[in-house]
Amino acid sequence: MTLSEELYFEINAEGTKAALKRFAAFLTSGDLDDFFDISEDYISYGDDFDEKSDEETADLVFSNDDLGIEIDSFDPEDFLDVFCRAGVNLDLQGHFYDLDDEEYRFISPAGDAGFSDASRVDRFNDELDNEAYEEEKREEESDL
Repeated sequence: MTLSEELYFEINAEGTKAALKRFAAFLTSGDLDDFFDISEDYISYGDDFDEKSDEETADLVFSNDDLGIEIDSFDPEDFLDVFCRAGVNLDLQGHFYDLDDEEYRFISPAGDAGFSDASRVDRFNDELDNEAYEEEKREEESDL
């Protein structure tokens, strides 16, 4: 899947405070500049982040808050190959979308440097789930 024109994203990360601080440092290091410019404004820590010790579980949100980033094209899977390796010690989940409402959702559990397409994970390999998904997709397309 390739997203185009404008990119929007929201990614939730959960893990130890120490791991989250290292991950935030990676995000602003410039290692992701090949995909798009990262701003510190995209990182929001959980309400009680400062009060927690480095070993306690905390969270952060990495999001551009619905302020589109101009792009020619963006391949979420190429981005996630790098992003999830850096966040291997965190539970990551989120989504990317563009102006055409093309969306890519993913999950990456702590300890796993890979990721899964969440839209495929949401549907069990159950015939009724697949049928319901296809019906919902047809309804959405007919509403356009």
